[in-house]
Amino acid sequence: MSNTEKIRLASAQAPLDIVWDDQGIPHVYAESIADAFRGMGYAAGRERLWQIHLSTAYANSEAAALLGERFLAQDAIQRACNVDGRKTGLPNSDGDWIVDAYLDGLNTVVDQLDELPPEFVHAQAKPRHFTRADVAARYRFTSWFQHKSWTEKMALGRLMATHGVDYFRHHVLHFSAEDEAIIQRLQSPLQSLPIEPFVLAYPEASGSILSGSNNWAVRAELSASGKPILATDPHQPHSIPNTFFYVHLHAPDWDVFGAAFPGVPYFMMGTTQNVAWGLTTGFVDCYDIYIEQIRNNQEALTPTGWQSLTNSTEQLAIKGGSSQELTIQRTNHGPLLEPLCEQLGIPVSTPGQDYASALSWSLDNVPTSAGALARLPLAKNAAEFGDYLFEDDVCPLVNNIICVDQDNGMRRFIAATLPARAGVSGSVPLPGWEAKYDFPLSTQASLTVEVDPARGYSLTANNDTMGEDGPFYVHNFPTHSSRADRITEILEAGSAFTVDDFKSAQLDLTDLRAKVLLPDLLTILEKSTDANVQLAHELLADWDCHAGAQASAPCIFYPFQDRLWARKFMRSVLPDPVINAIATAAPGLNLFDIGHFLKSANPWSAHAEKLSATIHQVMAEVVEAVKQTLGEDPASWQWGNLHQIQFSHRLAKHQPWQDMQAGPDPIGGSGTTLGMAMHMGPGPGRAKEGEIPCRVYHGPAFRLVVDLDDPDHVHFVIAGGNGGRAESPFATNQYHAWLNGEYLTVSYRREEITEHTIWNLDNNG
Repeated sequence: MSNTEKIRLASAQAPLDIVWDDQGIPHVYAESIADAFRGMGYAAGRERLWQIHLSTAYANSEAAALLGERFLAQDAIQRACNVDGRKTGLPNSDGDWIVDAYLDGLNTVVDQLDELPPEFVHAQAKPRHFTRADVAARYRFTSWFQHKSWTEKMALGRLMATHGVDYFRHHVLHFSAEDEAIIQRLQSPLQSLPIEPFVLAYPEASGSILSGSNNWAVRAELSASGKPILATDPHQPHSIPNTFFYVHLHAPDWDVFGAAFPGVPYFMMGTTQNVAWGLTTGFVDCYDIYIEQIRNNQEALTPTGWQSLTNSTEQLAIKGGSSQELTIQRTNHGPLLEPLCEQLGIPVSTPGQDYASALSWSLDNVPTSAGALARLPLAKNAAEFGDYLFEDDVCPLVNNIICVDQDNGMRRFIAATLPARAGVSGSVPLPGWEAKYDFPLSTQASLTVEVDPARGYSLTANNDTMGEDGPFYVHNFPTHSSRADRITEILEAGSAFTVDDFKSAQLDLTDLRAKVLLPDLLTILEKSTDANVQLAHELLADWDCHAGAQASAPCIFYPFQDRLWARKFMRSVLPDPVINAIATAAPGLNLFDIGHFLKSANPWSAHAEKLSATIHQVMAEVVEAVKQTLGEDPASWQWGNLHQIQFSHRLAKHQPWQDMQAGPDPIGGSGTTLGMAMHMGPGPGRAKEGEIPCRVYHGPAFRLVVDLDDPDHVHFVIAGGNGGRAESPFATNQYHAWLNGEYLTVSYRREEITEHTIWNLDNNG
């Protein structure tokens, strides 16, 4: 028997019901689309109010005011680059009516609070109303934080200028002749380009924060049902509450189910009776670093001569009542990083007495609306979906999105706004005084990159999806292509795909990255006489590159990669502090492996003996460490004994959140398998008692498979649950199903729902 609660929603056009099913999914049944979005806002506010409040503070560059001074650097760089959008204002949008309805529901929750939720009490904060400007800022923040490619450009520029282009040209995906000429022209300022501004990109993290995802779809000719099928599983840091809020909305002749960031009415991934769409982080390069020539600390050289720097004052509040005033110095490209660091108490060198570095972000001077993305579920087909995705050629995201429709239409979009660079790849810093490096912005047409592909499928997995195609480079520093290659392998090998086929693919643990790396590694390992290295060679030679929880070879392969042997080798050849920073501050520079080091004409190849010695030493240490942790007998080693998943609420050490946690449990996979499981931790031999050596902290936040032959039923599971309140029964209720590779069915049909709780919302209630 379900529980029923009557609620007054003054703005509702008619009565509506929010039905929570027994798996924690709210189904909003309304008489209009506007009221359906009102119900969505209300449900999100009731379950995730603190998460919404916190995310909005991040987006508005107000994290220090809410959480303390340690977030001041984050707020400062965001305010300098207009991440919150207040400098450019808030344009109107055809989707604003949806945003307003959503905010009606959300703000009703705030108005109806009888007491402060415990998170607000803990943080000594007060709930507030949310606005269109908050929604727009949330989208802009999403674009800002997902891939900060400017640190890679600074690191690469300095390394190439200092040690020569040849040492690093093989370790970057795109590098042009003009890029090389720029390195030569800017050699002097690049050699002293400071790395201290890296902390502005990742101020809170000891390492970089990456997101990812798998997403693919097939057209009708490759589907057993005769309709397109789409599979998506976005990768996020595992958390309670979950990154996304999952909801089904119904109005007459219209349904949508999908995932949204709590606090915004944008279905990032979802499905209606007409279309289905999924996304991945695009690793889209929407930043540039410009080396500016400065005179008397007052002027910058431009293509038309010397122009005065512009100065603006920002007052950033800090929790406890204090604040800090910052003067932002800007050129026509963006804020200068060195003076900003100095004001934040970060001592910084300069790229020469007469130079400074300016950060250009593609949305800095571009106004974006609140309603830009709200209309996606109204699209009747993939083409119309694209028209709703871009607003006046602008999209405030950095994603790859695939959309399929009932008429067998398929489109892939680079959902972003980025420089349409010409001549240069964008991989290195640019001279700020040359007009040819001031680029126009992309358009919807240039970023609609696949239309009804003849091969019958489309896919993305944080890889370089464009290669040398397209009018300009999009992905300069993506992740390894192994997951995309595995999807391609699966899709090329079959046809008549079913939902079950795609479920199996989402759980696949074949590591194609390991298959690429192993031959070179084995060649080096077999030359060692060390017993531990010989054992490693034996285990890895027999490994099929399946990263299952019961496999033994992963126990040494992945900890070996974790030990950053490549960095150790590079430092032995080039003792440069920038090399130390690459792993955590420039993670997109990730092509450091044996094959790339030993390419012909690569200067590293002259140090092949040192490379082998480093690998032998590190592998011997890893094997010894695994023995310390798992015992001397390799026959008993299992990846799942080292590699376990555990996540919890950030306040799990305090009441009332102590029960909001999941795991630890053994789990297979790696960061380069479709069944993605990225880990961190001290590793074997280093973990303290009770500590997980390789703790999985990042992977699919949910899995979704949609067959448009049956759009009323969605195959779906959440890594934890949809609840966010400490007392919610749905905070971790789907965790074990997710862990075991099981799926639930979400139905649009009310008669098929097992009701847990019903909220009756009425403007006369």
